Amino acid sequence: MRQDVPPRGNRQQVGVDGFEQTGDDEIQMYSTVSGENRGAFSGAFFSYGFRPFFLSAGCYAPIVIVYWIGVLSGWWPARTAASPLWWHGHEMVFGWAAAALCGFLLTAVPSWSASNPVSGTALAFLWLLWLLGRAGMWFSASLPSGVGFALDLLLIPGLLCFVLPPIYRHKEPRHYVFPVFLLVFWIANLLSLLPYTNAWPNRATTGLYLGTYVMIVMLTIIGGRVVPNFTRGALRAKGKEQGVKTSETLSKLTILGVVLALAIDLVVRNRPIGSIGTVVNGCAALLVAVLLILRAKGWRLRDTLDNPLLWILHIGQGWLIFAFAARAVSSLTGLLPPAVSFHALGAGAMATMILAFMTRAPLGHTGRPLRASRITAVTYLLVIAAGAARVLSPLLPGNLQLSGLSVAGGLFAIAYATYVVVYFPILTRPAVR
Repeated sequence: MRQDVPPRGNRQQVGVDGFEQTGDDEIQMYSTVSGENRGAFSGAFFSYGFRPFFLSAGCYAPIVIVYWIGVLSGWWPARTAASPLWWHGHEMVFGWAAAALCGFLLTAVPSWSASNPVSGTALAFLWLLWLLGRAGMWFSASLPSGVGFALDLLLIPGLLCFVLPPIYRHKEPRHYVFPVFLLVFWIANLLSLLPYTNAWPNRATTGLYLGTYVMIVMLTIIGGRVVPNFTRGALRAKGKEQGVKTSETLSKLTILGVVLALAIDLVVRNRPIGSIGTVVNGCAALLVAVLLILRAKGWRLRDTLDNPLLWILHIGQGWLIFAFAARAVSSLTGLLPPAVSFHALGAGAMATMILAFMTRAPLGHTGRPLRASRITAVTYLLVIAAGAARVLSPLLPGNLQLSGLSVAGGLFAIAYATYVVVYFPILTRPAVR
């Protein structure tokens, strides 16, 4: 018998992220599921998708970064079948970010669809698929050709088997896009892997960019829903009368603009400055930056500065604005290298938003107050500083770029390692009563 999951007929209206609006307008998430209160590690750990996958994302992020920085610095040799640069990009997108994506969807979909969450053996099986993929990528040089890469392609089809049926049974059209995103994300991974099986040369970078862009589109959609909703709930709880302003039309235009701008960049990103393709790319990016600013204008960032769980979400969306503005400058003037925009999306927006969700969701879902500790707030500052250092590193002289990368990687690794230390008890122990 599943515990603490409200009957379907009694559930409150639930948002896109799997959070519900409670009576006092604070945001909460559904609490525990079968076996969580038995006290055993496995009972709690495999009771909800955010537990194993958020913990795995938190652990894996510093491991990948430290290994990559060590290879670049000559501390140890590369031991994978692919180039260290490609391997780093692949594992950040299809290893770390994929784990966070699994944790999010396995937590949100049950609330979207008023269904029971994936738990127990089924959840352990999905987690095993992620682990097999990581083992395949780490030990690809020691495995028969293509075996490690094939293992890495198992996770997303497995995830789709569990999230697709409840989404379509619930018949909520705005959620139908997420299985499509998962499919495109899997195709991106395939494109990134095929060159290393000699099946389709010169597509590895395209796959990495496409995978990153799929994540950015999802973060744009989810952020546009949860940031104003969370802010509205928090302000009402403080007795603020004026609500947060949102526009459904503007939100849809912003999402469409992001999709089109990223698609254009995939096609023309290697064109020379001054070409028609580059000009179109720059104009599209500029338009999206303006749309993102207009969308966030009524979200009342200033009123969230006393709440780290809120302002980190606003900062994450701010990274999107900076990234598209930087792309416009890069494409239209050539004054910035394209890497500035790309790393603003990855090391900025993705890293910040993922940490924001990974710190907020476990609190509400385990019955804890939605308040960030001081240490959690410090991790936010660290990940923001890491993003800034990564964005600035391409602007440094050649002999200093590795130092810039090392600083960015070190800050990022410390941020996520600290997350693991703070959230390990929350993610592995039963929910509080």
